[in-house]
Amino acid sequence: MKKLNIPQSTKAEGVLAFTALLWGMTFIVTKRGLGDASPLIFLSLRFSTAFIIYFIMTGKHFRGLSAKTIKRSILLSVFFFSGYALQTVGLKYTTVAKSALFTYMFVVFVPPLQFFFTGKKPRLLNVAALAVVFTGMLIFTAPGNSSLNIGDWLNLGGAIGYAFFIIFLDRYTGQEDPVVLTGMQFLVSAIIAALMSIFLEQTYVIPTLNLTVSILYLAIPGSVIAIFLMNRFQGMTTPVKACIIYALEPVFTIMFGWLILREALTGSEFFGAALILGGVIFSELIGAIRSRKKIS
Repeated sequence: MKKLNIPQSTKAEGVLAFTALLWGMTFIVTKRGLGDASPLIFLSLRFSTAFIIYFIMTGKHFRGLSAKTIKRSILLSVFFFSGYALQTVGLKYTTVAKSALFTYMFVVFVPPLQFFFTGKKPRLLNVAALAVVFTGMLIFTAPGNSSLNIGDWLNLGGAIGYAFFIIFLDRYTGQEDPVVLTGMQFLVSAIIAALMSIFLEQTYVIPTLNLTVSILYLAIPGSVIAIFLMNRFQGMTTPVKACIIYALEPVFTIMFGWLILREALTGSEFFGAALILGGVIFSELIGAIRSRKKIS
């Protein structure tokens, strides 16, 4: 029997789709884990576990850390943490489908924020994509479906936090070791979450099997493995294809939310979700094509 010669790019795209699946599952795992721990201490446990495992794997990269690298890591971590913190707290009050879709909207927030910080004008197509996304959000949250609640607003705030993170990450990536930046984000976020937990919430941890499994999943497959796979295989495919594949994350979340949590969407909610996802994919494709032109 002949062996199938599958192109390396096709294998890489399959791995990236698996990565999107791992990320899609994190929303369900977080939702369930929050029943046994307060949100901020939950985040601290997640990122401290991720940092320990990540450091064991990549410790040699952290030798001779400079003051500049530490400062940049702290700034990145503030935005990284704000995105995760607002998303995690928001998940207590909304569905995993809405959380995934609203979080993923960070893509369309990046161009207008870049204009504010760098003066780089967003293209007309970026503005059109933003309009499509907000139209989808209006339909998704229209009366008769499920209006915006505090959890939805927190997730939208988290999306803005992620957008700031992407802007500053883009600025520093060429100047710093990405392995170090990633590890420092885990460490600093764990520390910030622990400190904020003392002042901003009634901290509690119920040591259950469910909590242990949640933390381990989020730390290992949801953080360390997913980031490793993304860094290892994204370069084997085109930026455009990678953008489309990553858009599977909220699709997987919606599917898992229905299968595991029984969170179903109505017909109009599906239409609104499709518009949101379509606008986001379109916006990502614009950015990916633009980056490809710069490289060539």
